[in-house]
Amino acid sequence: MIFYLLHFAVLCVLISLEVYVNRHSRNSETELNNFAISLLFGIIEAVLYLVILLFNETWLPALIQQVMKLVLCFDAIFMCSISFSFIATGSKKHEKLRTAINIVFDIVAVVIVYSQFTYINISHGGFAVESPYLFIREVRKFFPWKWWDLYRVIFRVIVPLSCYLIMTMLQERKATQLEKFQSVILGLGILSFWFSDYILSVLSKADFRFTLIFMVSYTFMATIMVSAWSKQNVPSGKGFWFTILKYIISYIAPAIIVGLVCMEFQPVGRNNTILYIALITIISIVSIVWSLFVSELLPLASTHYEADYERSLEKEFASIEYAEGEMDQITNQVFEIVQKNVECSFMNVYILGNQGQFDVAYSSNNSGKKIPYSSDAFDSLLGLNRSVLISSQLEKEHDLLGVKDLFASFFEKTNSDALFVLNEGHNVFGLITLGKKSNGDHFKEYDFNVFEKLYSYFFVFGYYMRNIANKDILGTVNREIRMSSQVISSIQENLDRINNPKIDIGYLMEAAHNIGGEFIDFIRLTDSKYLFVVGDLSGKGIAASMNMVILKFIIRTYLADTHDFKQLVVKVNNFVRENLRKGTIFAGLFALMDFEKDTLYYINCGIPALLLYTQVYNNVIEIQGSGYVLGFVKDISPYISVKSTKINKGDILLACTDGLINSHSLRGETFGKERIKQAMLENSGYPAQRMAQFTLENLEKFVSKELEDDVSILVIKYDTDDIQEAVSEDTVAEVQNDEDEIIQEEQIKEPVVDESSDVEQKAPAEDLTIFTEVIDDNPIDESVFDAPPESGVLVQENETVKNDNENLSAADLNELDDLLNDVGL
Repeated sequence: MIFYLLHFAVLCVLISLEVYVNRHSRNSETELNNFAISLLFGIIEAVLYLVILLFNETWLPALIQQVMKLVLCFDAIFMCSISFSFIATGSKKHEKLRTAINIVFDIVAVVIVYSQFTYINISHGGFAVESPYLFIREVRKFFPWKWWDLYRVIFRVIVPLSCYLIMTMLQERKATQLEKFQSVILGLGILSFWFSDYILSVLSKADFRFTLIFMVSYTFMATIMVSAWSKQNVPSGKGFWFTILKYIISYIAPAIIVGLVCMEFQPVGRNNTILYIALITIISIVSIVWSLFVSELLPLASTHYEADYERSLEKEFASIEYAEGEMDQITNQVFEIVQKNVECSFMNVYILGNQGQFDVAYSSNNSGKKIPYSSDAFDSLLGLNRSVLISSQLEKEHDLLGVKDLFASFFEKTNSDALFVLNEGHNVFGLITLGKKSNGDHFKEYDFNVFEKLYSYFFVFGYYMRNIANKDILGTVNREIRMSSQVISSIQENLDRINNPKIDIGYLMEAAHNIGGEFIDFIRLTDSKYLFVVGDLSGKGIAASMNMVILKFIIRTYLADTHDFKQLVVKVNNFVRENLRKGTIFAGLFALMDFEKDTLYYINCGIPALLLYTQVYNNVIEIQGSGYVLGFVKDISPYISVKSTKINKGDILLACTDGLINSHSLRGETFGKERIKQAMLENSGYPAQRMAQFTLENLEKFVSKELEDDVSILVIKYDTDDIQEAVSEDTVAEVQNDEDEIIQEEQIKEPVVDESSDVEQKAPAEDLTIFTEVIDDNPIDESVFDAPPESGVLVQENETVKNDNENLSAADLNELDDLLNDVGL
């Protein structure tokens, strides 16, 4: 009876694994999906076999024979299905071929079972299969195998072993650390199956009834394999030993204790069965409670030590609150995060000082060495588009030959193994170095890939060390108030200078309280093409400013490998949603100016106003169209479109954030777009910077000089190379002379947009890969985006564009907090 109960336990385990797999494989691309089908075959086999065990004495012998043959067919199909799922793990290709071979083995199993198994004996005494010998009598002396032996060897040894070896060969070059770790556990599952099957065969020689529970070995294999495919992280060396220790304390030790107690009190069971059962039950319950307690007390090692640490490192980096801690707390927290995940021996941060050398800003090993600044070395490294370097790459990668000796010496002098160059464009302001791993190993390719992917977090930490973490200032005044001007000035100073006689640019960013999340950026693509970004990130204080720094850097990083204008915005949306604090959104404008074609291409991402002044009509119209903020929806691509407008001599563009439009006076009136348009008309003769300043002054008068929200204004005057900005605001006569010169310029004969009519600009055929359109019957050359930029190439998609006088505006960011709360963000 005990063997029947054991088989029933096997069935329960398989069903439990099936439920677990189905629950965790929904909407998943892991091999758990394939394994769920394999388990289903095993469950069918176990159910049929249990029915035979329970009713074999009451059924007709012929019926038992046929059902047992069906059980053995499912047994082979179960093993083949599991084995071929290994190959699917190694490669997703050739699925049809893999399925065909699997079916062939299934057919072979059915043929062997139904043609060669002559008699199947099953009773309380055991389970046996009778079949003919494979070879004639002479050969049989050396190979006394039967068809039953061949069946077991093929489907329990050859098939799983072959599939496992094929999987490892397929994974040799392309597999990740996680996949390789999973393959090791799968190998352990096969070994556990063979070992337990061997133990059962040994036990069956002493007691043939052990043959009745041949499926017990499947439970060990299935459990380990489910565990393998469920792994999301790879434990490091520390994590491995931590896991071993945990399992010993949680499971092995209690099991040994229960076994010893059962053996010790076995004489009591002979005299008092009820007392013996009660005693064993109590001890078992105590052991289970102990295991559960230890499991809760000792968290999984994978949450502490991971070789596949990318997800954990990124999550912990994102949780750092730069605005809430002091410098020492922040630096120690960052080092603890890096040390725990990367297992580096030390971390040092260097900031470029006034004397042309890198001074130590933070050192976990108390290093006081200063590093001379070598412009040639770092310029060469940045020229290779590298901001991260590990020492093992110097010997392997050919593009590093020119800087090999320089950085080999650098790693030797600093005793480090990884380098992060903190730069804005080609301006290096700091370095972060990491020592070798705690076990003395060098950083590998996986570490480099993670460092490169999460570089922005190291950059933010270095930026914090340079601009925020000043002990003298922190110790005397409120950090946000004193540091806000430094952050704003740093953002303003690191814009690419636009050297083009066709354009006059003016801009300003005014924070209402301390510091916020607004920024304006100019990015040079080529001599004739520039990208403009105007943005407003939700939030206030240093947290918002750090997000602003991150986003500004990320945009420039994406430009290195993004060749599609719309896709650039899609990537930024994904970054805001997935990497910044939950609920963070970005409202702004991405605009690309092509000076050769005198055309502006732009994507509205919730910019409340993009205004165009046309000199011919002396009028201002809105051209921004509808727009959606970034970070609010997962896929922004259906909601954004690329628009364009022709820019003529004398035209003026003004973009601003919602702080300018939605500010209120003491009477409760909003400043509004009409006042901005009026300011553009009144000040169109001034240089762009003065126009931006005059608009801000009008706002300050309107709100009695108490700004409610941050304000950013960008003014672009086109073909104004003759304008000379006045050097002194006190000299009114000089300013008036400048205005007179502009008014006397040649008038433009052809308008850009006629406000009285709808002008629709249509994209050409959809099969074109370069964004082109017809404006005033003059096609834009497809080479608009062909020239190689310094930071990347932008190629736009086909879009239908409208530039009309619709009164389109974006959502007010001041009201978004309530909106985010309503939708659960």
